[in-house]
Formats: sequence, C-alpha cells, structure tokens
Amino acid sequence: MSVAPENALKNEVARRVRELGWWYQHFELPCGVATGNGKEPAYRPAARWQLFEPFVPALLEGKTVLDLGGNAGYFSIQMKLRGAERCVLVDPYEEFVRQAEFATAQFGVDVEIINEDALTYCLTTEERFDYVVFLGLFYHLKHPVMVLDRVAEMTKERLYFQSHLLEVDGESERKLNYERGPDDTLVDDPAFPRMMFIEALYKGDPTNWWIPSYQALEPLLRSAGMKVIARPHEQVLVAEPEHYFGKVVHEKLVLPRFGKKGRAVHPGPQKVEAELWQRLVDSLDEPDTD
Repeated sequence: MSVAPENALKNEVARRVRELGWWYQHFELPCGVATGNGKEPAYRPAARWQLFEPFVPALLEGKTVLDLGGNAGYFSIQMKLRGAERCVLVDPYEEFVRQAEFATAQFGVDVEIINEDALTYCLTTEERFDYVVFLGLFYHLKHPVMVLDRVAEMTKERLYFQSHLLEVDGESERKLNYERGPDDTLVDDPAFPRMMFIEALYKGDPTNWWIPSYQALEPLLRSAGMKVIARPHEQVLVAEPEHYFGKVVHEKLVLPRFGKKGRAVHPGPQKVEAELWQRLVDSLDEPDTD
C-alpha cells in the first residue's frame, strides 16, 4: 500500500527531526511535525514570542535583525515571516546550528546562520541591526556586560532582551551616588541590583555563569545606553537606544580562553558535551509523565 504524499513528507521530516537529536526549542514545523513536546529542560519559544510580539512591527520590510544565541531559529523565522530583509542568527553550538539550518529551510526563509559564540561575534563585527533579539543568553556568558554593551551599540531601533533571574522581593532606594558607610545598609539590602557569579554548575549546566536579580535588569540596560520601554514579563525587557556611546575599533583583538574546570574551553564554536548530549537524546525515549 502506498503512503499518501503528505504522510510521506511528515514521516521524512519527523525522521530528520529525530536524527538532529535533542531540541531545546520546541515548535511546530509547517508540515505539522513538532520538534518536541515542551518537556523541560526544553521550552516552547512561542510562549516567549507572545510576550514581546506586540512590540515587533507587523511589517519588517527593509529591516535587518540579529538573533544572538538563536538556537534552532524560531525567533529568526518569525522575523523573516514578517518580511525582514536580512536576519543573522549566531549560535556557538554545532548541534543547534544544524537544527536552525533545517528549520529555516522547512519554513522557506533565508537566514544567515553563523556558528560562533556571542562574545567573539560582537567583538569582531562592526555591523549594526535595526532589531536585535537577545533572549536566554545573558546568563550563559562569562562576560555578559561586555556583550550587552556591544549589543546596545549594534541596536538601531529596538532590543528584545530576556534573562533568567534571581528571585528577590522588594526595591532598593536609587541614588546618584552611594557613600561608603552611610549607605552600607542600602548596598547590603538583598533588593539592591546585583548579579550572582557561578563558579561551578547551576541546574547541572556548565554554561551558566552569571544570574542577575530582578532589580538589576533595567539598570544593566540603562547603563548600556538603552531606554526600557516595556517589561511584559519579569524576565523580558523591550528597549530602545537612548544614548549612543559609539565604538572603538582596533586592528587586533586578543581574547582569553576560559572555561570551568574539566569542562569545555571557550570562546569559539562548540559541541554540546558528549555525555550531556547523550543524556538529553536518551530522554527523548522516556515516557511523558505530565
């Protein structure tokens, strides 16, 4: 018995999805095949898209987009479907780059996919983009503030930013100057903007380096020259350039190599650690208990 063409297509796409291993971004491809069921530690990017989609123009003709840490390409695809003239996706992991190549081809959109880490890319390009998507990456960077400063300079119209947070209640008093001694109680307040440095692992993930507090996100963006125009979720900010600091270009740039003891060395293109990747792939065959 022959298989209907549409079923044959779905079967082939499903085979390729499985062949590409574990997907962090779970979304539906045009033929109806999903890259996953949303089971953690993966997630459904459509839910995140819905948070900032109201701040994305319906038509992006003639506009350029940078998707930094774009993973399997969901957000790049959405921007291209809105007519973006050019979209550049940057991700350091070879596995996710292959997934992005496959997913964008399924949607029939042309995305420039670069296999590179955010730090290296941002420090070695002079390009600027109308819109920059910087989601779920900040806390995975050893030098996050440097990258954020570069992202701010690279943004011409609007930045979409998201980061995992430390949950701390309350707000601290804002001052233009904090004096040592008289203001110690303000600085020591848990609600004072701060970031937690992670020397070892966080949630079993060696790529987590810094986690900012809720109170730190807006000051971080403001200090980079951005104006926060919306916070549709505690982790999600929409910002526009307010003060342009510019940039300094050097002919030669020397980056230090870094990493956690016994783990991958950065910067540069990476593969997910073999043991972790195999564990994630094996989890695909585990029964869904939800």
